[in-house]
Amino acid sequence: MVPQGPRHPSQGHAGGDGDTAALGIVIPALDEAEALPPLLRDVARLAIAHRVLVVDGGSRDGTVAAARSGGAEIMRSRCGRARQMNAGASFLGTRWLLFLHADSRLDDPALRSIATHVQGDVPMAGYFGLAIAHAHVYYRMIEAGQRIRERLAGLVYGDQGLLIRRDLFTSIGGYPDEPIMEDVIVNRRLLEVGQLVPLAGTLTTSSRRYEEEGRVRALFRNMRTIIRFLSGTQPSLLARRYRPRRAQGIGPRKAARVASSAGATLLVFAKAPRPGTVKTRLARTIGDERAAALYRRMARLIVANVRSAPARMVVCYDPPDGEGEIRNWLRPALHQCWPQGTGDLGTRMSRMVARALSNADRVVVIGTDTPAVGADTVTRAIAALDTADVVIGPARDGGYYLVGLQEPHPDLFAGIRWSTGSVLAETTKRTERLGLSVTWLEVEGDIDTADDLTPEIMGWLGSGERRTESRASPGSFS
Repeated sequence: MVPQGPRHPSQGHAGGDGDTAALGIVIPALDEAEALPPLLRDVARLAIAHRVLVVDGGSRDGTVAAARSGGAEIMRSRCGRARQMNAGASFLGTRWLLFLHADSRLDDPALRSIATHVQGDVPMAGYFGLAIAHAHVYYRMIEAGQRIRERLAGLVYGDQGLLIRRDLFTSIGGYPDEPIMEDVIVNRRLLEVGQLVPLAGTLTTSSRRYEEEGRVRALFRNMRTIIRFLSGTQPSLLARRYRPRRAQGIGPRKAARVASSAGATLLVFAKAPRPGTVKTRLARTIGDERAAALYRRMARLIVANVRSAPARMVVCYDPPDGEGEIRNWLRPALHQCWPQGTGDLGTRMSRMVARALSNADRVVVIGTDTPAVGADTVTRAIAALDTADVVIGPARDGGYYLVGLQEPHPDLFAGIRWSTGSVLAETTKRTERLGLSVTWLEVEGDIDTADDLTPEIMGWLGSGERRTESRASPGSFS
């Protein structure tokens, strides 16, 4: 299921007042620096208020810079088109969602259709006619063939876009986490319930795959793949013969990752697990002792899960007399311990960040009630700081579960109303006032009350086993 987005205001975008935007545009991208600018210019001409979010899967070219220049917000998510689109949908709290591939173009009739459909709040989802950006007659044949497949087999592809209301998107479960065919699966689900209609206008897609692979070879590969899919072959098996496209001239990802993570420090904020002082909202339901025990298990798991992140780890503890408890509690994976010192949470975070950046080039801060955060989360945050001043992991309760910085920014933490649902909104406005560029991570939930304790969470917490990166809900700075 695709959850609602976090409670926070929109940042700048191309189409109007983000606080009143009904439409959120999600563009998954991976090495799309050349393709993105024309599409962003197209959506900037929309006549209705909207937000544009480019969800980057780890580009090694100028994708992020191109997206920022085009007025889009940036999210850094796990790679995979379905994951990227679901992550974007969760982040954007808009009533309507429009999913577009990065190498697409929208004509004027399509732009008018989008505005009309959203303003009329039509309950059905819509897609556009397909065109291919090449003059050769071969591509007119491809387009004609697609029109026939639509009529006879109900095959609608992601290249044709998807305009859908959030409640309908949620009801069908969002995009399935499949390596390919996720768009066909979603569109077939919508057709089965009579909720997908063609819209006026054309979405033009690039011919680059055909030209790079060879026209005939690409055509037969596509035909073979869809026939096998319709015959019941699992997408994971189909993906083995469907090589993902990569931009030309891009160096090895491993080298880029190592370079991005050099000199990073991970600050893990922890409180001594004393009953009555930790998870107090949860304790109102399950009692102080059980809440403290749950917190102990969560923190041990988190420290174990982030241990392999490419960063020096430091546990920042509170209260000042809690070092012995912290060391006995987290000893197996403990690197260093620093006392947080006095002041509110913002003052303490600012102090620890400044100390870390005195001998590191970037810092990431997490809490100890964030079980969804693992080494992969931290690695993505560190890498995202290559192209952003601040990285923030938004939580659904209106706070955030992670913040990353390249330089100390005390004003980012000063005067925030901590432990309220406005932390993220206030922080977002602060980044705008300070002129800081932001990259978002995926939205996560938090474990603050008994309602957050799902059977899955209780199961892995109770087992005490080391958990790898999963989708369990984290806590947050709120």
